[in-house]
Amino acid sequence: MSPSRAPNEVERETGHGVDLWRVIASPIIWALHFLFCYVFVAIYCEKLGRPTDLTAAKYWVVAATVVALGAIGWLTLGIWRVRARSVTDNDFEFEHNSPEERHRFLSHAALMLSILSAVAILYVVIPALYLSTCR
Repeated sequence: MSPSRAPNEVERETGHGVDLWRVIASPIIWALHFLFCYVFVAIYCEKLGRPTDLTAAKYWVVAATVVALGAIGWLTLGIWRVRARSVTDNDFEFEHNSPEERHRFLSHAALMLSILSAVAILYVVIPALYLSTCR
């Protein structure tokens, strides 16, 4: 037991941890998906005219959505593996300014941002599924 820990505190290995890139990766994927979908459909409609059917564009938007959700799912799985180590023993308190607690906080923030980004991607694809023409 290290001298800086309380006698009844659980000591865990932090592993590789979550760095800041994992925290911002999911929002970056959402932003790229958002830009691709809206810019692609805007150019598609501008080139082919207002009465154009959006069926072909829908396939591209759905494909981009599947790729983006797959990437966020893969990132979330890696973050969950890190986060799962810190949910044992119901130890959710952040009382000390230790590297382990900073690690746990970053993994929790990254996990929540991944979930929020996945929901945001679903909201981006909703208009593409309901609209039938460029009007």
